[in-house]
Amino acid sequence: MKKYILLLAICLNLSLISCGDKKANTPPKTTTEEIIESPKEEAVFKIKLNAVILNDDEFEIYYQDYNNKGYSYKTRVTKKVTGSPQAQDVEIVLPKNTFPLSLRFDLGLNKSEENIVLNSVEMTYEDFNMKLNSQEFHSFFVPNGYIKYNKETGVIERKVVDGKYDPYFNSRALFQKKLGLEER
Repeated sequence: MKKYILLLAICLNLSLISCGDKKANTPPKTTTEEIIESPKEEAVFKIKLNAVILNDDEFEIYYQDYNNKGYSYKTRVTKKVTGSPQAQDVEIVLPKNTFPLSLRFDLGLNKSEENIVLNSVEMTYEDFNMKLNSQEFHSFFVPNGYIKYNKETGVIERKVVDGKYDPYFNSRALFQKKLGLEER
């Protein structure tokens, strides 16, 4: 009987020692939070304008994709903007799973001739990210006849011409080519 008790004590002692060594040599377990991947962001094309917009207004973004080859009211997104003397971010989101081939920025439905100061434009979609300052924006977008644009300062002068008012920037061919390369 003493042999069994001694053998049991030795086995118990060895198991305690080996468990202690095993703990010291094994890396710590990871928590489930570290293993879980963050959820994928929805496939939406976001446009964020950072600008000084003095008056309340409404901006529109028109887009073209493979389903439409021209701009129309069916392919536009509007965003109400509250005027402020401080720079603000105006985020416009295109419909889910829409990656544009061309964009048109309509900057104001109200016939306000107050200047806008464009600081930057950022566009994102899944892993696509494009951030433009005022000079880079001019490289990719051309103003129409209702806008005088100073690319160094980002000042956008909107004006009425012959009683009409329709200030917008349209995609240049370079921007359309860039989007075509990034197509999703």
